[in-house]
Amino acid sequence: MALRPSPLPRSMLHDEGRPASAPIPVPRAPRASSIERSSSIPPGSRSRSRMTHERAIDSTTNTAPDMSLDITDLLQRSEPLVVKTRTGSVLSRGFILKTDHYPSGRALDLDLNVHGAPNFRAPRVGDFNVFGAAQPRTQGLRAILSILRCRPGTANPSHVVWFSTREEPIVYISGRPFVLRDASEPRRTLSISDRAENLEAIEERLRNDILQEAARYGGVILTHNEIAAESGEGAILPTWTAVDINNVKTSRELWEHMKSQGWNVDYHRIPISPDRPIEDNYLDAYVRVIRETDPLRTSLVFSCGMGAVRTTFAMVAASLVRRKQLIARGMPDPYAPKPPILGSSPNPSSSGVNTPTHSQTEARILMALEQASAQQDLSKSLLRLTYLLQQCLRNKNSQSAIELLMAQPALLENLRKAHMGTYGVILSLLGCLDHGLQSKRLVDRVIDATDQVTNLREDILMYRLRYSLTSLEEAQGENFLKKAVKALEKYFFMIAFASYVDSSGEAFSQSFSDWLQARTEIWNQVKFLRKSSGSRLNVFNPVNDLSSLSKSGFEERSLVPGRKNDLAIAGGQILGDEYSDHVVKNRSGIILRERRSDQWLRESYHVEHGVRGAINFRPIPNTNIYALGQPSMAAIDEVVERVKDAHPSAPKIIWITLREEPVVYINGAPYCLRREGFSLRNMKDYGGISASRLEVLEERLRDDVIAELHEFGGRVLLHTETADGTVVPVWEEVTEDNIVVLKDVMAARRRANGIELHYYRIPITAERPPDFADLNDLIEVVLRTSTSTPIVVNCQLGRGRSTLASWLEHHRAATKPPPPRFGKRPMSAVSNLAGAESTSNKGRHSYTVINNLLRVIRKGPTVKNIVDDAIDQCSAVFNLRDSIEEARNSAEQATDEKQKRLFAQKGLQNLRRYFELIVFQSYLQSTEPDTMESFQTVETYVKDRPVIKTFERELFAEGIDGLKPLERADPKEGVADPDVVTKVVANRTGSILSASTILKSDFFLNLQKMSLPERIEGSPNFRRVPLTLRPAEPSEPFDEESFESLELEYLEDGKMVCGSGMPTVDGFKRALERVDAGPGGKNLVFWTSLREEPVIYVAGRPHVLRLVDRPMENVEATGISTVVVELMEQNFKMDVLRELRASDGRVLLHDEVEERPGVFAIIPIWETVTDDDILTPKDVIDMIRKEGYRIDYARVAITDEQAPLPGALWQLFERVKGGLSEAGDFIFNCQMGRGRTTTGMVTACLISSILHWDPDEEALWQYEPAAEIYDSMDGPSEEEAYLQGEYKAILQLVGVLSHGKVAKRLTDRAIDLMQDVQNLRKAIYDYKLKVEACEKGSIKERKLHGTTVNYLYRYGTLIAFANYLIEMKDLTSPQVTTFPDWLHKHREITKLLERRSLD
Repeated sequence: MALRPSPLPRSMLHDEGRPASAPIPVPRAPRASSIERSSSIPPGSRSRSRMTHERAIDSTTNTAPDMSLDITDLLQRSEPLVVKTRTGSVLSRGFILKTDHYPSGRALDLDLNVHGAPNFRAPRVGDFNVFGAAQPRTQGLRAILSILRCRPGTANPSHVVWFSTREEPIVYISGRPFVLRDASEPRRTLSISDRAENLEAIEERLRNDILQEAARYGGVILTHNEIAAESGEGAILPTWTAVDINNVKTSRELWEHMKSQGWNVDYHRIPISPDRPIEDNYLDAYVRVIRETDPLRTSLVFSCGMGAVRTTFAMVAASLVRRKQLIARGMPDPYAPKPPILGSSPNPSSSGVNTPTHSQTEARILMALEQASAQQDLSKSLLRLTYLLQQCLRNKNSQSAIELLMAQPALLENLRKAHMGTYGVILSLLGCLDHGLQSKRLVDRVIDATDQVTNLREDILMYRLRYSLTSLEEAQGENFLKKAVKALEKYFFMIAFASYVDSSGEAFSQSFSDWLQARTEIWNQVKFLRKSSGSRLNVFNPVNDLSSLSKSGFEERSLVPGRKNDLAIAGGQILGDEYSDHVVKNRSGIILRERRSDQWLRESYHVEHGVRGAINFRPIPNTNIYALGQPSMAAIDEVVERVKDAHPSAPKIIWITLREEPVVYINGAPYCLRREGFSLRNMKDYGGISASRLEVLEERLRDDVIAELHEFGGRVLLHTETADGTVVPVWEEVTEDNIVVLKDVMAARRRANGIELHYYRIPITAERPPDFADLNDLIEVVLRTSTSTPIVVNCQLGRGRSTLASWLEHHRAATKPPPPRFGKRPMSAVSNLAGAESTSNKGRHSYTVINNLLRVIRKGPTVKNIVDDAIDQCSAVFNLRDSIEEARNSAEQATDEKQKRLFAQKGLQNLRRYFELIVFQSYLQSTEPDTMESFQTVETYVKDRPVIKTFERELFAEGIDGLKPLERADPKEGVADPDVVTKVVANRTGSILSASTILKSDFFLNLQKMSLPERIEGSPNFRRVPLTLRPAEPSEPFDEESFESLELEYLEDGKMVCGSGMPTVDGFKRALERVDAGPGGKNLVFWTSLREEPVIYVAGRPHVLRLVDRPMENVEATGISTVVVELMEQNFKMDVLRELRASDGRVLLHDEVEERPGVFAIIPIWETVTDDDILTPKDVIDMIRKEGYRIDYARVAITDEQAPLPGALWQLFERVKGGLSEAGDFIFNCQMGRGRTTTGMVTACLISSILHWDPDEEALWQYEPAAEIYDSMDGPSEEEAYLQGEYKAILQLVGVLSHGKVAKRLTDRAIDLMQDVQNLRKAIYDYKLKVEACEKGSIKERKLHGTTVNYLYRYGTLIAFANYLIEMKDLTSPQVTTFPDWLHKHREITKLLERRSLD
């Protein structure tokens, strides 16, 4: 039996001494299910007669005598369904209010315990006035502030700045914090937003939801209380909690209340979720506040949920900044090295990371102190290591841990290194930092001083050990690994932050984020940390292999081959004696670990007139460009001499080095860094590094080599490669003068041999296509160089990067604005290198992704031929197209899946290079600069064409299938081709209608929805509805009861919105005549096509491009612009006309037929037409406009079955807003007139409705009706909830939006109004059922899941767009923020919408 609110006498209810004004629910008759409502009446509308009937039932019910004076029975019946029926904007269906309590997260050995404030503590070392705590209760907050001497009335009070890092909504009820949680995962943090202002707005709405819900239950609300348990997680009990307007406060209200009472405290909310990346700049947010505080007068307090990881991380960061502030004031450094002997103290003048020592005596003293400190640290580390291992082992006996470590000395050494934080990735970081070793030591000391609750460095090893000791069946294993990686990332960034703080002034004028962005080599190491492919255990080197630990007496915990994160150790032990191995493993330089010869003998190709010491040296035919591998110093002189002899009149030579790895010359030969165990693989740490930063690192590498030279008596351990590819160690006798960096090598030859040598360093990553920024650097060098000046390009092997750069420079005259003294080579000179059908084009493969790209760039086939000619011309050592085919063949022949993936990945990388070369050539052909500064960069060119990135993503999504070339059908001489159609399709050569594409009719069977009330021949699925919605004025005084009967009405202004599928030429005319926009008509139609795919009209019917092997699928180009689509259609038309003329007035089309019920086939049809029968959509519009039809036409490209991009919605807004004053009808069309068309109609309705927003109606839109309360026999079904769009992602979205409930209500009613062909909410639910019916993990299930997620994303985007429109009520202002900019600012919206859950 359903229940509803009804007031009781005020004297019956009291809440904390105050009369209760809230109504109490009493029984009433059940209501009909909302799914019974007519489709013509949007949900929420009620009939007047039905309301009268229900009120009569209520009246009868209220007359029954009730002997009970309490509402216990009501609360007991309501409790099971309260959570299911919640209707708040934040506290909505499926969410609970849980006590903010962590029974297992409290440290028990703190020096000081504060009631109501768990884990309150300060660092053990340094009086920095930095503190940490868990989320406090009100009394705990007061206690902490009293301890910190900032309570009201205190003489000379201190100042406190409190930082809250909570990323979930919090409200205080009677002084206790409560958090919002998902009822299905009550212990999991609900990360809704990471913007403080948004979170605080959410908390304000949550507070209102609490008060409204409590009003329906007599002043109490259902909360959930977590009970402490001796072991494991405690029970979570539903509990009724008293609520009134005075005892419910948001976090902001609590702090403002404290401040108003005289507490000297300031509050800052800096939300940090556990997975929030460092690049979100929250460390900068800390610094901005701390730098303005007085370290001697202001205390800093940090809190999170448990007061553990985030709080400790913040305390460490604050300690580093406070240390900097105190040292700047002349105070001693509390973390300076101290002598181990009691009574001695360090010299204050030697404190600090950067303090230099000048005398040898001071240097020796400092070194002795550091060695003693290091020995002390080692002893402590061994003790702590034993303790940590003991905690992780299932046998908690300390003797077990000691015996295990003693039995495996190698394991002990690796664990000790890990415990001290000397991970491989950390050592790489230290090599990139100024004073990296000192920064790490400082961070370690601060971490150890703040480890009362957790030790940030030990957390890494703890989780790594737990992962190793977790059996395959235990689900938490993957969670342990993720936590270990996150802990390592925190440690990594804290060391980088320490270096930043040390290098900054006291004002911190440069932000940490800017400091990081200037060091791309650091970001490459971050990518290594965050990698999701391969073995993620490699980031934990030297404890990447703990198989010996996992197998030591615990067979059930051993790692099993084939596991998702199975151990993968690549490379092998370097050959050599024990002493050599010891030297490699114990190097202590910042950069120096393992060096190997930079010349790969087995990668040398036979080239004519080669140079000894310059691998793969060769000239590029018919050019003045030379390519080679990294040369020796003698080879550099030989190459310069040869180039000079070949170009005797050239005044200079340009030498470009493309290496991004640090290189040092030792005894005249180049050597580079390699990771131990991966000596044949380039280090990826330096990808994207700038030339200046790379040269700094090379100088550090040189210094490390020199330091090792002195340590080992004039010898350096190097590694070189033998002819058979074996890497062997070699001790080399070296003098300090024979250790030089590449910059100095080239500088010494600046004016040698009678010719100027101009040297440039442009780092480009090996084994990967270059970034477009790298191409810009190459262009800049080339533009400043005469076409007669010889250019020498070298990479490591003289293959990939050198060949690529040679091709780029081969065409430099095409983009070069020549100075007056040089002749300008016209653009046509490049274009003429290959015609539309080059005679050399035979045997040159193309690929689906390449053909897709050629369709969207100008003169695509010509561009490809130019690239192919250049590849062939530069192919003496490396042919890019051939390498793709070789990788594909190797992948297809491989029997091992891992090898197959590796070959496929190599082929895809080379295909991407090919793709980017074509993009670059198209950029060259579109650019004609006038000055050095005027040309558009490649990056800007690509950014302005997002469709290029779409194709690039598709390239990798296809996997090995993307490497399959498109084959042409070559007819055999003297033999008739049995399949003319196949030959025609395979040999198409147009820029759009290219090989293996067909012209398919855009009309197909069952296109028309038969239930529509009207049909227009040639305009499928045409329908017409009013454009604008508004709430109807109630006929009686507006109150809670009348809202139940409030109906939605249409604004009677004559404006309508229509939808249609892609019409024929005659269908266009009939549709316009239907709305009185034909010749002589009075109406003006704004017609908007939402097609992203190019369309061509043949004999009055629309046709589209399809791939011959996927005729039913759209050729998608997400992000393509309207201009490009319409240019493609012009090229499409030219292709069809060319084929028409070549086939004597016939064109090959394809149509869809139904062979038997439910089975469709594509059949070829030869159509005889004239040139005039071939039209683009714009041609059709121009033609009918000339006939007197009143139409304003535009195109907004949207991908089918995906959410519109924010830019597309903004285009629709501008179009609808601009047409409201003159258009009578807005017509939208896509292919079928279904998904995209309905979305366009809903969008237009939202825009018009909100633009016509009457301030007097705002209360009607925002008024919340009282929610129904169901008993166990009358609850809302799951199906009904989903059909109402109440998915978790949508409910959370409504919670984060400023007008979420109103935006969703308006969007839902617009969707219901436009539902004649598709109801978006119902479509989502139907697809969800299909997904659930599929086999888990099948291809069909993944595809359907993707479509469903796209629809859900579309629904959420429309709600967000409606909210945006409500926020921007002053839409006529020129300062209106665009929807894409607004969405970018509200990143929490995108984050929620990107979730792929269908719950």
